[in-house]
Amino acid sequence: MERPQAVGYVDGSVTSSTQRFEVVLDDDAILELDDLVVCRQDLPRDGGSVAHYGIVIEGTGSIEGARHASDTQRIYGSHTMPGQRQRKATVQILRAVPERWLPPQPGARVELARDADRLNALFQDRMGGNALPLGLDHLGEPVWADWTFVNGDKGGHISISGISGVAAKTSYGLFALYMIMESNPGRALLGAHVADTKAIVFNVKGEDLLHIDRPNRKFADDPDAREMWLALGVEDPRPFQSVRMYVPPLRGYGDILAARVTHRNDTEYDIYGWTPLEFVRRGLLSFVFADARESNQVSFVVDHLKAKLAQHAVPSSATPGAVIIRPQAQPRRGREFEAASEQLARTAPEAPGTDPQIKNYSELVGFLQDRFDDPQASAWPGWVPNTAAGTNDAFLRRLMAMGRRLGHLVDHRARVPSLDRNVNVIDINALHDDAQRFVVGAVLDHVWREKQARGREPLRFVILDELNKYAPREGRSPIKEILVDIAARGRSLGVILIGCQQNAGRVDSAIVDNASVKVVGRLDASHADEYKFLNAELRQRATRFLPGTVVLDQPAVPAPIPVRFPFPPYATNVSEDAHAGTAPGSRDPVELVRP
Repeated sequence: MERPQAVGYVDGSVTSSTQRFEVVLDDDAILELDDLVVCRQDLPRDGGSVAHYGIVIEGTGSIEGARHASDTQRIYGSHTMPGQRQRKATVQILRAVPERWLPPQPGARVELARDADRLNALFQDRMGGNALPLGLDHLGEPVWADWTFVNGDKGGHISISGISGVAAKTSYGLFALYMIMESNPGRALLGAHVADTKAIVFNVKGEDLLHIDRPNRKFADDPDAREMWLALGVEDPRPFQSVRMYVPPLRGYGDILAARVTHRNDTEYDIYGWTPLEFVRRGLLSFVFADARESNQVSFVVDHLKAKLAQHAVPSSATPGAVIIRPQAQPRRGREFEAASEQLARTAPEAPGTDPQIKNYSELVGFLQDRFDDPQASAWPGWVPNTAAGTNDAFLRRLMAMGRRLGHLVDHRARVPSLDRNVNVIDINALHDDAQRFVVGAVLDHVWREKQARGREPLRFVILDELNKYAPREGRSPIKEILVDIAARGRSLGVILIGCQQNAGRVDSAIVDNASVKVVGRLDASHADEYKFLNAELRQRATRFLPGTVVLDQPAVPAPIPVRFPFPPYATNVSEDAHAGTAPGSRDPVELVRP
């Protein structure tokens, strides 16, 4: 049965303001948390009227006439004392139409906001054709985000916070991506660029996101899921349709590059890595030293050698993907890395001769170690920077240690991720932390550089979990610099970051502050006070959120709105994959063959 539209009156016994007011409920009225309400008042003199729209943020109850706890029994038990139940709700004002800065009139009738009133309360009328549904309210009706604050037109980026394991961070990030890439409302907003829009999703836990192109075997067991998707404009919920999976090679197989994925067969993913030629041309040495704790002096050595390698390298005609290091810098190359890199990209392959040829990470380490062992060698002048011996030793120790952690990602037979599908999942879950930083940095650097040479559209979306690992609040690193740059300028270039973290307070503030849309799932009580954009009631509620519930905050709506999102039709882990078991449980190492 539908609830009566009228629910009560603006309480005249307490002060109403332009931000909040209290509602005294009718005896038969029910007003829940997150209900949207409206109250209207006629204005004196000009004969106009104003409507105040708000959201219920708290409910209270008391007995008027009771002063002590025992009075309750006297009033409603023995009936020896007069008293009356009173139920109230606290409403946070969302907007006034027309925009008049006036408090609601005490005694004004309060009603549930339905139909056109509901659209007004959520500013959907102002979003017009830019409304993207990004969740459902507690009644199962859509809540919209203004697309222009997502796609970079007026703002960009989505920041998602919440503790692990309560269906908040990655789950909501994938849901938002699905609504953008797969739903009819999202594809309509992408318009003519829908086919060329790309998303890069980093998989950081198990093989979970290596199954989003498969149906979810548990989807049919959720009685509300299909109806919720339908309310969001998705008539036929399906897995992601255009997906490519990238997995790293398996370390420790010598001359054979291999990968091991337990629940997918070897025709369903690509093995990724970087050739020495790409490593040198893109300056990926920086991301070998991507820990924010690196000293500035070591970073100076890295920048020096990155430029030297680009100045002296030429592609090898004998071993595609390898580089030859010539003792003399190549003609017409600039002294700085960018100029040398651009020239290297246009240099034709040459035969090695007697000069060193670099085919993998180990050989690169050996070559650089030789330069440091004999810094005065006449054939190789200027390779060792004028830094303290301790700094140089620290650089070499770090460089060699990285061989065990990420060396297998650099080989002349490697394939760089092509990122040619709408959704590109890059698996980094089994890699060492340093290798994860290397991969994230290399991929983001490629995406960022590519977009700088093009217009804002087609868009590039990046979903990155554990953002605090790559852009911590303290320290500096090449990855952090890219992420901060994306946060600051990415919206104008069409690179949109969907960043996830357990605690936004541990992420560089420039990244969190530049996110136009903020999403908060279940919070740790000790961190709740850090989310100042939530009112006190919501901060407390967020510590008790159940799976599938988050708070959506955006510039278009002046108050955060709690929303739910439906169970996914795509598998988000092995146990949900409807096809799991059709692929072999294990596979032998497979040689990586260049195309």
